[in-house]
Amino acid sequence: MGLLLLLVLAEGSDWQRQRKLTATPFNEQKSSSVWSESLRQANDILQSWTSCGLDGAKYCAEDVRTLAINVLAFAGFQKSYPFKGSHQAETTTMTTSSTYRDALAIILQNVLTLLVVPSQVFSLPFLPKKWAQVGWAKTAFKKYMLEQIAGEKQLISEGKPGSGTLVSNLVRASEEPKALGKSSTGKVHKPLSIDEILGNIFIFNFAGHDTTSISLAYAIFLLVAHPEVQDWISEEINFYLGSEPDPTKWQYETTFPKLQRCLAVLLETLRLYNPIPGVPKHTGPRPQHLTLSNTLILDIPPNTLVVPSLQALHTHPRYWGPDSLTWRPSRWIIPSPSSPPNPSLHTTLSTEKLLTPQKGTFIAWSEGLQNCPGKKFAQVEFVATMARLFRDHRAEAVPDGGGVGESLEEARERVMGVVRDSDVELLLKMRETGGVRVRWVER
Repeated sequence: MGLLLLLVLAEGSDWQRQRKLTATPFNEQKSSSVWSESLRQANDILQSWTSCGLDGAKYCAEDVRTLAINVLAFAGFQKSYPFKGSHQAETTTMTTSSTYRDALAIILQNVLTLLVVPSQVFSLPFLPKKWAQVGWAKTAFKKYMLEQIAGEKQLISEGKPGSGTLVSNLVRASEEPKALGKSSTGKVHKPLSIDEILGNIFIFNFAGHDTTSISLAYAIFLLVAHPEVQDWISEEINFYLGSEPDPTKWQYETTFPKLQRCLAVLLETLRLYNPIPGVPKHTGPRPQHLTLSNTLILDIPPNTLVVPSLQALHTHPRYWGPDSLTWRPSRWIIPSPSSPPNPSLHTTLSTEKLLTPQKGTFIAWSEGLQNCPGKKFAQVEFVATMARLFRDHRAEAVPDGGGVGESLEEARERVMGVVRDSDVELLLKMRETGGVRVRWVER
């Protein structure tokens, strides 16, 4: 796991090299596959949830973790897995028939353990079953990745096209001379080492899965507590997609850019509940000068780690208004100033614009040269999932006592209590979501 820290803290020419060689996997072609697989998984998860009937689905947060890892497996490794809800899932066993996805799921659920426990501990006999399973997953995942790397290098040596997976893109970007490029000093970038490829694969999996699944869980719970926002995004989804009942025919290129309200839900959720509490920055070998209106405010010494607080920045009333602590996705949508009184829905939606925040006031994916390369990946996955879930259905909190002891309004407030009861364990997330049942009702 030291590789993770090594890559996250990469700076200067080393960062330039790694960023150039790892940017290839995140392109528009990949966005299209993310879109189609997200729709397929969301369709399956919706069927699973609606099958729970009026009792509601109990493990929505756990289920969106499964959705996110399945999308990641398909987009990154061309491995398609059927969705299984938490009430359907089978226990993973440590066998050779277990999949890469099984190993990755265990790793992502135990990242903190892997960070703090020395690797050799997992090879000890008589370990508790859970720790033995983590050790198996770590070994199995690395073995699978090394096999993928070796296979891709063999294809390159034979002059054959790549498999199109994340590993393929990384290996080819690193092996092909044209892809290596040059640094700012004119030197040809050296290829990624095996350890660097493995480290980048882990980062892509960790960042691409946990942050997205946590954001989806927050968004669904917030939408359950705010039915008026469900209606607001459903209005947009149905306007653009209502005439096409088959989600497999929803095209990424023509649909994703139009669903701005769905994207606004993600942006507002990240503004208040970003899984990453701070974005690490490093001054490098030279001091950095902070200036405001051409006036020097502060000198930051060289080799200093700086972690801006996203929560403080994203909730500052100066930038976000007096209701900066309120979850209000509509703040991200700017209506046309030239719209006539009582405009039609077509006029309203076709003239709406997505807010571009003042530079430096919203850094959910970081900002500048070192922004997150998976930003578009996350946006496409989120919007596709929202479109499928909320086009024909609405989500309701199931009151405790079947509605006898708790009203629907009280149930919504209880959901908000679950959202507010969040904590940071490497990432920000809700402490306990199992007490909330969500029923999905057809509109």
